[in-house]
This record gives sequence, C-alpha cells and structure tokens, in this order.
Amino acid sequence: MQAGAGMAVLLLLITPLIWSAPAALMTAELSSAIPEEGGYYIWVRRALGQPWGFLCGWWTWVYSWVDSAIYPTLFAAYLGQFLELIGYSTVIDSNPWVKWLVGLIIIVPLTLLNLRGTRSVGEGSVSFFVVLLIPFVILVALGMSRVIAHPSAIVHPFVVTGKGASGAFGVGLFAVMWNYLGWDSMSTVSGEVENPQKTFPKALAYGVPIVALSYLLPAVVGLVVIKDPEQWKEGAWVQIAMAVGGKWLAVATTAAGIVSSAGLFSATLLASSRIPFVMSEEGRLPKVLSRLHPKWNTPWVAILISAFFYTAFSYEKFSDLTVVDVVLYSSALLLEFVALIVLRKKEPELPRPFQIPGGWPVVIAVSLAPAALILFACFSRFQEKGSLAVWSSVIALGSGPLVYGMGALLRRKERGPLG
Repeated sequence: MQAGAGMAVLLLLITPLIWSAPAALMTAELSSAIPEEGGYYIWVRRALGQPWGFLCGWWTWVYSWVDSAIYPTLFAAYLGQFLELIGYSTVIDSNPWVKWLVGLIIIVPLTLLNLRGTRSVGEGSVSFFVVLLIPFVILVALGMSRVIAHPSAIVHPFVVTGKGASGAFGVGLFAVMWNYLGWDSMSTVSGEVENPQKTFPKALAYGVPIVALSYLLPAVVGLVVIKDPEQWKEGAWVQIAMAVGGKWLAVATTAAGIVSSAGLFSATLLASSRIPFVMSEEGRLPKVLSRLHPKWNTPWVAILISAFFYTAFSYEKFSDLTVVDVVLYSSALLLEFVALIVLRKKEPELPRPFQIPGGWPVVIAVSLAPAALILFACFSRFQEKGSLAVWSSVIALGSGPLVYGMGALLRRKERGPLG
C-alpha cells in the first residue's frame, strides 16, 4: 500500500488478470495433459530437455526455501500482536532471535504433518483457509458501509508524494506478485491426487477469483480506515480490524493471521518437497532425497532437508525475502510458459482434458502477459543499485547451472573413460 491507495487497488485488480490467470490456465492444461509427480519439472524437461528441466526444478526448490521461510516470520509477528492484544507484553518483534525461535513453533509440527502425506496436509489446509476467511468476511461486511460513504478514499492519493506512476507501480508490484504466485505448485503432487485431470482445472477455476476477491475487498476497506500509506506495514490489519469491529475482531483477525501462516507453510512444504524427490529418482540429485517413509510412503528426507533450509532462511527480513522469492519463481515460471508453447507445437496430439481456448493467439497472449510483468518488475527492482536482495537473487539463479554442471561432471567420472 506504500505505492499509494489508487495504485494499490489498480495492482490488486490487474495482477490476477496478467499474472495469476495465465499461470492458472497454463497449469490447468499441462497438469491435465501430463499428470505426473513432479509437475512443472516434468513439463519443462519433456519440452526443452534435461538441462532446462533441471534449472526449472532447482530454481523452484531454492525459491521454496525463501517462500516457506516467510511464513514462520509472519507467524511470529502475528503471535506477538495477538499476545499484546490479550494483555501480554512480548519481545518477539524487538528481538530477531526470539522471532526466529518462535517461528519454529510451526516449522516442527507442520513438517511432521507433511511426513504423514498429501491427505493430511490437504485436510489441514482446508481448515486453515476457513479459519482465515471468517474474520475477513466479517471485516468486509462491517466495513463496506465506510467504503460506500467515502469511495474516494480508495483511490486518493493515487500514488504517494514524490513518486511517479511508474515508480509507485514498481514499488508495489513485487509484494502483489508474491501474494498471487504459486498456482503451478499443486502440480508437483499430481501423482498423489485422485483424477488430477479434472481436479486441477476445477480447483484453479474457483481458486483464482476467490483469492483475488479475498485480497481486494479487505484492502478496499483498509484503505478507508488507514489513509496514510506509511502506516501500511506489519500490524496494519490489527489496526483496521480494531477500527471496524473493535477488540474482538482485532483478536480474531490476528488469530486468523497465525493460522494462515501455518497453512501456507504446510502447503508450500508439501509441493516443494516433491521436486527434489523426483529429481533424485532420476539421478539428478543425491539418491538419499528419494527415500520414502516406511509407513506413510512420503519422501521424508526431501521434506526434512527442505524444512531445514526454511528454518535457516526464516531469520531474514520479510521485504528481502519477497524480492528473492519473486525473482526465482518468475524465472522458473517463464520456462513453464515456454514449455506450454513447445508442447503445443511438438506434441499436438497429446490428450489435453483441459485446453486453453482460443488457439495460438490466446496461448501466446497468456504466455507474454506474465513475461512482460516479470521483466518490468525485475527492471524496476534492479534500478535500486546495491540491493542485497537483488544480488542474492542473481547468485541463487547462477547456482542452477553450477549445480547441474557439477552433477554432470560427477556422473561422467562415475561412468569412467569407457562409460
């Protein structure tokens, strides 16, 4: 919201159309055509070859280290606010080490939940979503009268003082893209889902508009309550809920934030841990990552190693994490859109239970829209010279070719001179 009220609303309106919807359409087509464990890694490898498939898989696994690390950070922040609301003083926000340790409260039990398998995580995620949604539905219902009484508040100021339209657009874009990413993630567990050819397209068709509205409507109410863009930071939703419904709604909203952070962490761990598992089965990563739990038949080593990285990265700042997150995710997503086009050309007879309608013009448009948004977002961020987050992203991207090259060299040595 620090881009300005009008710009925030604009971003929340257009980002689902040019970022979420294309990714959901691409995922629906390819997951229904190739419903295999590993999802997008399999698509890119099949379309572009093993090196590109490896890069897509590696980048998304590394991006998940950062993405999942955000949720323990949010959990700790919401927990600190919750305790303060019910009368307890804490040092969670003021001490980064305490904040990191508090984040472990969700990392440990939800990692154990993931070890039990897809069904356990899925049932838990539905419960988390319902608990999250209820306070925000109440907030919107109570606050909409304010929006009707003061509609100009949701567009003024359109941008914050001292920023042009393009600058404000770039400031808010990374945060909004982060909120709307991840539609392809569910494809990685295709092999564990019943009838994925029908399940995934239906889930995506309902999911995109529901998620878009769940962000837009509370934000519109919030912009009427908090008019100063500088006040939109961690804790803003507590202030908004307090102003709209009183302390009880503030407590409920904070509790929903705690539950939401836990649910998002669990779902991300589920999806991301299948990528190193599949790559390990194919000999592209150490074999230990493909070990299955003897009771639950889940890739327990991949899950535990992923959780270890999430724990390590959860110490970082939220703002830096989102930049690295979006850059890495976007790079892999571009490869997935290329795979969509290549597979349409290379395998036209491949059965596609769901196919993006409109033929080649729509497929090209669906692929170019997010690509253009990604390029603009990265360009605006790279203008901030010396940004640690940007250069961390560059290093993370460069690790892909490096790890692939090292793996190829080791396999060549194992085969020997006659291999």
